[in-house]
Amino acid sequence: MNEKETIFISHKSPSDNYFAAWLTSKLKLLGYDVWLEVDELKSGDPFWPEIEAVIRNRAVKFLILISNNYLDNINDASSGIFKELSTADRIKTIKNFKTPIKIDDVNEDNFPLQLMGLNSIDFFNNWQSGLDKLLDSFGKEKIPKKDHADSPLNFWLEAFKIKDCHTNEPEKIYTNWFPFTLPDKLYIHKPIIKSSLDKTDIIYPFIEYSDRHISFFPSSAYPESIVVPTSAELSIPDILDQQLVPIDDFLSLSEPRKKIIELVNSAFAEYLFQSGLKKYEQSNRLVFYFQNTEAHRKRISLKTVGKTNVAVTGKTKENRWSFAISFFSILHPYPCLRVNSHIVFESQENIVLDADEQHQLRRKFGFDWYNRDWLDTLLGMMLKISDSVNDCKIRIPIGPKLELVIDAIPASIDTNFGYFEPEKEEKENA
Repeated sequence: MNEKETIFISHKSPSDNYFAAWLTSKLKLLGYDVWLEVDELKSGDPFWPEIEAVIRNRAVKFLILISNNYLDNINDASSGIFKELSTADRIKTIKNFKTPIKIDDVNEDNFPLQLMGLNSIDFFNNWQSGLDKLLDSFGKEKIPKKDHADSPLNFWLEAFKIKDCHTNEPEKIYTNWFPFTLPDKLYIHKPIIKSSLDKTDIIYPFIEYSDRHISFFPSSAYPESIVVPTSAELSIPDILDQQLVPIDDFLSLSEPRKKIIELVNSAFAEYLFQSGLKKYEQSNRLVFYFQNTEAHRKRISLKTVGKTNVAVTGKTKENRWSFAISFFSILHPYPCLRVNSHIVFESQENIVLDADEQHQLRRKFGFDWYNRDWLDTLLGMMLKISDSVNDCKIRIPIGPKLELVIDAIPASIDTNFGYFEPEKEEKENA
């Protein structure tokens, strides 16, 4: 390796490890030689001379990941970041050697004197945009690359002390698909609605299609205030794969599969709302969550699936968080709800934060949630929604003596091997 080819990344460990590892992986994949130490360093550590030698003799660029945690510790003379920055200050032969990178909502007025006047790159609002600007500066400064890129996966495993990707022990892998059983019949009604208020008297889910209602319940389930002169009964198995189903002389039902999916989605959404979950639009989709109140702070047992327990609400230093779900029903290869995971943040007064704050907090909060964390919390959420740990079913009334029954335990796959995930400290919960 030629001299001065290494990009040294200085950051506060362990709080900023995830971003530091992400940036390092991206740069390694692009062919840059990067040095990153994810363990907390003190100036007296026995391997400090090696770190110092890299900065003095090999580094062509010194990136400083500026966060509030970094600024809180930079004046601690015993810290590794203090020693790293002090060493970098002595490098006078390389133009633009130090580059500050903002990774959270830091105020540049609080930068240490050594960084005042330097052009910083903002990664806080958008990681990809920040990376584009950083790479553009590398191109202008002619930062060298290696002939062959290092494996970012190997680095990632080493950084987070994952000894191997997999284990030979059998494991049950849960999906995010929650099976349900479709009823046999679909009904197309033509009710006479005298007032929009009459619709509120209908106690079972339906969707509107032209001047008709589509439901899983027969016309006899309408309240007495609504007259239904025309109603058609359809066999769901018979119409699922049809594109157009004639109903009467005035109407044909187009794409019945999509209408059934819409009806199931509507039924589950209304059930969640009636069960006390809050609604919030996040990234152009509707998500549902239990508000962080005393009633929803109890941890949910996962004993049914051989796990411990989880919380679906909690708190950060300044805000409250709630696990949230969005969903979409599918009918192939079998009827199920495909449920996705989200996090919603509220103030201590249970006021939903604005979209920008939500976005910023989600990146910081969930960085050390791995697959099992998200899955276990999703399992807890669905079991809480079912309100029946023993039955593990979500039962939605869709007609007289008729329920849409959704499994609160998702479909799973039994494998001959599993995988490791790094250990971490548990988050504080309210």
